[in-house]
Amino acid sequence: MNDRVTLEASRPRPAAAVRNGSDAPAAQPVDATVVVRRRRTPQLQSRLDAILRGVAPPMSREEAELSLGADPEDLRKVAEFAQAYGLTVTASSEQQRSVRISGTVARMEAAFGVKLRLCHSEGQPYLYYEEPLTVPASLADAVEGVLGLDQRPVADHS
Repeated sequence: MNDRVTLEASRPRPAAAVRNGSDAPAAQPVDATVVVRRRRTPQLQSRLDAILRGVAPPMSREEAELSLGADPEDLRKVAEFAQAYGLTVTASSEQQRSVRISGTVARMEAAFGVKLRLCHSEGQPYLYYEEPLTVPASLADAVEGVLGLDQRPVADHS
């Protein structure tokens, strides 16, 4: 794991309410979303600073979508990473800054250096993990987080 880094935004929540936690079945299908950083250029940062200071007009919706989306190179790197671990890329979006992936529990565990667990809450099964997710160091600057591997409910449905 020397060439891997922790994704700080994907640190797990405490699993205090977890009951009947067990290893998730290796062949269970899982979908996840990898969130990547915004495109960053010195010109864009200068423009955003000027807008926030009120000395430049706001961007149009179209300009914002083009300027504030993901760098296509970051999306490509994430797709290559996913495919190298046997995961399927199901969608990729510059505007949403995300790559949707699917695969088995075993492949997600290998890709993100984590052990997925299965718990039950109010009779429903949910995946979760107890240690931080990691990615290869080559993706450290590009990836902001991974959604979908901790599926425990966050809202009370009562």
